[in-house]
Amino acid sequence: MTCSSCGSALNSDARFCTHCGAAVVFATAPVRPIYQPYVQNKQCNRVARHIQVLSLLWLAYAVSRFIKAVVGVLVVHGIFGVHGHSNWDFGGMPFASGWESALLPAVLVTAMISVAGAALTGYALLTRQPWARVLAIVMGIFALIHPILGTALGIYTLWVLAPAVCGVEYAAIAAQPQRA
Repeated sequence: MTCSSCGSALNSDARFCTHCGAAVVFATAPVRPIYQPYVQNKQCNRVARHIQVLSLLWLAYAVSRFIKAVVGVLVVHGIFGVHGHSNWDFGGMPFASGWESALLPAVLVTAMISVAGAALTGYALLTRQPWARVLAIVMGIFALIHPILGTALGIYTLWVLAPAVCGVEYAAIAAQPQRA
């Protein structure tokens, strides 16, 4: 340690310089919040860099799920027919006999819940809602089971939003006032 006034060498426990008598000033490191070093890290800016693309991908995924739902309902309707009566006979008996007629509403409700969840996730991320990160993580986990597009979107969502540091960054982004 050296004196800031005259540059003389000092003992580490000295309070005054032995040559010039100047008081020794100890520099202290500034106190930072625990998350600040991570926010300054380029890796943690991933939420700000990817949130717009992620929200648009969720909206596109909702459209994709809607198209798949419409095609799926039409296929189920074509196979099982209206009210459980099919025009496709196998061995003289109709293919749908009872419980199969309940399949169409179940497929329709399940598909619409999936579409609504994906659309809500995309909209919430786009408008930077405070609860959107949690919803996106949950929907990302569910999307993992849908091959190719859903799996890719689920992995991308979890990569962008799941780390705790990214949660702090998303909270800061969501707290900012929205521009019109």
